Amino acid sequence: MAIQTQVLTKVIRKKEGPNSFGVLPGAAGAREFRKVSDSIALKKNKIQSAAIQTNAQRPMARHGGRTVDGNIGVELALGLIDSELASVVRRDWTAVAPLNNLTVTASAAAPHFVRSAGSWIADGLALGMLVKFTGFTAGATSNNGKLYTIIALTATEITVAETVVAAASSASIGLTVPGKVTFIPESGHTNDSYTIEKWYSAVGESYRFTGQRVASVNIGLAADDKVSAEIAYMGQDRQKATAAYFTNPAAPGGGDMLVTPSGLAIINGKATKVCTNFTLDINGNASVGKVVGSNVTPDVFMDMIDVTGQISVYYENGEMDDYFDQEQSISLINRLDDGIGGAFVIAMPYVKVFGGGESGDKEIIRQYDYTAGPNAAGTGAGRSTILLQDTTLS
Repeated sequence: MAIQTQVLTKVIRKKEGPNSFGVLPGAAGAREFRKVSDSIALKKNKIQSAAIQTNAQRPMARHGGRTVDGNIGVELALGLIDSELASVVRRDWTAVAPLNNLTVTASAAAPHFVRSAGSWIADGLALGMLVKFTGFTAGATSNNGKLYTIIALTATEITVAETVVAAASSASIGLTVPGKVTFIPESGHTNDSYTIEKWYSAVGESYRFTGQRVASVNIGLAADDKVSAEIAYMGQDRQKATAAYFTNPAAPGGGDMLVTPSGLAIINGKATKVCTNFTLDINGNASVGKVVGSNVTPDVFMDMIDVTGQISVYYENGEMDDYFDQEQSISLINRLDDGIGGAFVIAMPYVKVFGGGESGDKEIIRQYDYTAGPNAAGTGAGRSTILLQDTTLS
């Protein structure tokens, strides 16, 4: 008798076609998850009788509507869950057009890069983006090809977290935004759905979960640890078969797992060395509907997107409490490097801190809840509640 093991269980997903919610997509072109855990399962509502009988026994219950929900946990790596991240913010990844022949002055002090004309914002840049410059000469060539993190931005000025070598005005400067970005758009939202297959090879059973929407993505950054991510799905139904459906699914992909010691935590434009924990929850507030005459929902309905989380810091001063006391809006940026030149960014330009707690037997750690909102001062990506960038996407 074969006993199924987790090692021999594949979890595979593929987007369903446009306007094809709950319909199996083509068998080719799927991709396997590099999972840590999964809990996706079929649920059924129990419809219980309310009849009162003299034998004191309740009449048998009946099965009601079918729904699917559950989570898939991963260790975050570049490119590993790019599709799901785009789905939860309801916008596909896109490239930012490169800029050329700019006249730019570099300074060792903020603002670090100042252009003589035009607008960085109008050209598509936003707070938190990672950028690279070309064209600096003489003693400032170290500015070229370096991955800079934008921590403050105006139409003509860029301030970055990293060291900059001063350079006189040059008319031949180029700028690129490596990889691709996504964010919550103001219109034209996507509404992706997936089929997820669990293939139990030892027992020869395929569970096919159709009509699965990404309900939320939770990312956790704990000090001196790997970065965790949990994708919550909500979906329509499950099918069973004795043969795998997806043919030759692609390997999970993604590089080495991202770790918190490699990167930057930036609070209100200042790189901090006292952040001990950071969580992010992008929640699409999904729900299922119920109808007469069918035991499956006609759709999974997506609502407003809430972006919330918690940040913990060693208590070194009252700055965070001041943000809370004065209801001051701040920015939060987390940059995670893969150690070989790639990076992932989470940027929220408009955040308010709410009350938290305190812990620690020796050093005191303060915890603060936060909520992010749309940035009225920005345009395009800079106007969004949250910006994500993966420099390895092409």
